[in-house]
Amino acid sequence: MSTPRTLTLPDGVHPATLETDRGSFATLQAQPDVGIPLGTVLLVPGWTGSKEDFTPLVHHLARYGWRTVAVDQRGQYETPGPDDSAAYTLAEFGADVVAMSKALGGYSQLVGHSFGGLVAREAVLTDPSVFSTITLLCSGPGAFSDEAKLQGLQMLAMGLDNLPIEQVYDLKLEHDVKEPRYVRPADDVAAFLRKRFTGNTPAGLAAVTRRLMDSDDRTEKLAKAGVRVQVVYGETDDGWPLAVQDEMAERLGVRAQVVPDAGHSPAIDQPAATARLLVDFFHKR
Repeated sequence: MSTPRTLTLPDGVHPATLETDRGSFATLQAQPDVGIPLGTVLLVPGWTGSKEDFTPLVHHLARYGWRTVAVDQRGQYETPGPDDSAAYTLAEFGADVVAMSKALGGYSQLVGHSFGGLVAREAVLTDPSVFSTITLLCSGPGAFSDEAKLQGLQMLAMGLDNLPIEQVYDLKLEHDVKEPRYVRPADDVAAFLRKRFTGNTPAGLAAVTRRLMDSDDRTEKLAKAGVRVQVVYGETDDGWPLAVQDEMAERLGVRAQVVPDAGHSPAIDQPAATARLLVDFFHKR
């Protein structure tokens, strides 16, 4: 779970609804202060995350001259979603992101964080013509393989199937606070984290949890899609093993880039450094 450090929106960052031919999506957006935008950056969050995971990054990218849009995916926090788990396949998520890019004028610089990276990859494979680049941020080639992670995900998915989502969150928090690296957030942030988690459509969050257990490795297909690819992770990222991300980058024909002093959420831990890596990649030809 990504934990924002503050809920205050920087100057120029504002909530907005993105209307597409696949429905409406809650977003945080920012425009450059001056001049015509260089293009559009579309930011897709991960499992149990939301658009707020990108708040400081939205601000930094806009200051570099890019119109920047961070989204809540279907069924995620402030974007509603159906109660049918069949609506939460990678194909459905990917088609949503294609529709978002089209609604924003196409040719987006696409950034997917964690599970959002799997969705971003699916979007590019669905319609590569509407994306200029794709960045896999702290993401992997497919499902997790670590047994401890898989067991935890299975328990969470079963809980979401059988218990009120508020109770699932409280049980998850009881578990998390016992972890050695747990850091208690400020009271307002803690309240937001509970509100965000319980704002998810339970069937959707359960399905997304299962996608982290069953998604196929489609790295070779992405390598052939014709869209420039970047792989970035924090130096202490604890999602997919760093060796797995390095190997994925190699198969994509690139070298993974590392954000110093950052973990699984570089957009929060080091937004300025993350933005610099992104814009350098956007401008590279």
